[in-house]
Amino acid sequence: MKRIILGMTCVFIILLGLLLRSKVPFMGDFLWAALIFFLFSFVFLNAPRRYQFFIPLLFCYFIEFTQLVHAPWINELRENRFLQLILGHGVFGILDLIAYTSAILVSYLITGIIERRIARNN
Repeated sequence: MKRIILGMTCVFIILLGLLLRSKVPFMGDFLWAALIFFLFSFVFLNAPRRYQFFIPLLFCYFIEFTQLVHAPWINELRENRFLQLILGHGVFGILDLIAYTSAILVSYLITGIIERRIARNN
C-alpha cells in the first residue's frame, strides 16, 4: 500500500510540475527534488529514515555541482531533453541548493507525519 501511495505522489508531482512550469520561481527545482525524494522512497521502501533524507539530498547536490563542469561530453549529454531533466541545463546556483534542501525537508517531514499517524491508527 505504501508503494502505491508513493507512486501516486510521484505522478502527482510530475503533473504539478507540468502545470506550474516556469510560473513560480524555483518551483521546478523544488518539485524536482521532491520527486527525487519520493522516487528514492519508492525504490528503497524499507530504507532507514535518515537515508531517505540524506541520499536524495546528496543526489540533488551532486547534480547541481555537475553544472560547474562544462566538458564537451557532458554538454552533449545535456542537449538531450530527457537527460536535461536529470543533469540540469543551467548554471550552478546556490538558490537551487536551497530549493532542493527545502523540498526534501518538507517531503521528509510530511512522510514522517503520515507514517506516525498510520502507526498510531494500527
